[in-house]
Amino acid sequence: MLEGELQTALCRAFSILLPDLFAEGYRIESREAVLLGRRMDLLLGSGDGRTCIIELKAGAPPMPQVRDQILDYRECWTLSYPTQPTPRLIVIGNKIPDHTKDELSNFGIESRAIAIEDVLSALERTYAGDPITTGLKLIPDDLAKVRHLLSDHAAVAVSNGLQFQPPWSHEKLFLALVTLRQEKHKALWMKNIYVQLYAQRANCAVLYGLKAEPTRRAPLHLNPRRGSWNKSIFSQIAPAIEYISTDNKGPRRDRHNFDHYRIKDWDGFATALGF
Repeated sequence: MLEGELQTALCRAFSILLPDLFAEGYRIESREAVLLGRRMDLLLGSGDGRTCIIELKAGAPPMPQVRDQILDYRECWTLSYPTQPTPRLIVIGNKIPDHTKDELSNFGIESRAIAIEDVLSALERTYAGDPITTGLKLIPDDLAKVRHLLSDHAAVAVSNGLQFQPPWSHEKLFLALVTLRQEKHKALWMKNIYVQLYAQRANCAVLYGLKAEPTRRAPLHLNPRRGSWNKSIFSQIAPAIEYISTDNKGPRRDRHNFDHYRIKDWDGFATALGF
C-alpha cells in the first residue's frame, strides 16, 4: 500500500480507522498542510484548540528518519505558534516493529499500525463523505518565519550512522543531550548554540556546540552561583574537566559570571552524565 492510498483511506474512514482520536474530538483539518516549507501528511484539530500531526509511511517507518521528520514538524509548529499547545505527534505505518515503537515513544511520539486488511474492512463500511481540504497553507507570524529561516538546523542534526557510544566526542555528547535527553537548547536562530546538562532555570551548566567559536577551547560553562546549580552533578564530572577562566561582567554582576572549563576526558564526562 502506498502512502497516498493510506492517506486517502484515513480521510475517508477516519472514524473507523482511528476511533480513539475521533472520540476525543479530533477531525482532519487538512491533508498535506504546509508550514514553513514543511508538508505534513495529516493535520488534525479539535474544538478545544488541540492539534495533532500525523506522519504516514508505507510498510514499516524508517528510523531515525521518520522520528527526526515529525520532530521537525513539532519544532516548526512551536516556532510559528508559541502561545498554542504543543501538537500531539503520531506516526502511522502498515506495521510498527517493537523497537520502532519504543524509540518513538522515548521522544513522546505515538505510533499506530494499520494493516491493509484493516483499511479494506473500513472502506467497505463507509462512503466517500465530504472532501478533505488539501494543501492548507498555515501562516505563522512574520517573526516566526524570519527566525525559522535564520535557524541553524544543522547544529542539532544527527548524521546518518552516528552512534551514541564510546569513544565520545564533543559532537556526540552535544547531540546526545539534545536528541536523546531532549535537554533544552538555545534557540537555533541565535548565535553560539548551547544545550543544558540538566533541567535548570536560570542557566548554570551548559555545553556549547562545535560551531560556537568563542567557546571552542572551553565549551563547558558552569555557574555555581545560581539557584539551580547541582553540586552533585559537578562532583561527578569534576575529574573529567579542567578550569580555564571566569567571566568578568562588572560590578554587582558576580552572580552572572560563568566559569569556563575544557573537557579533558570526553568518555569520563559522558559516563558522569549517565551516557
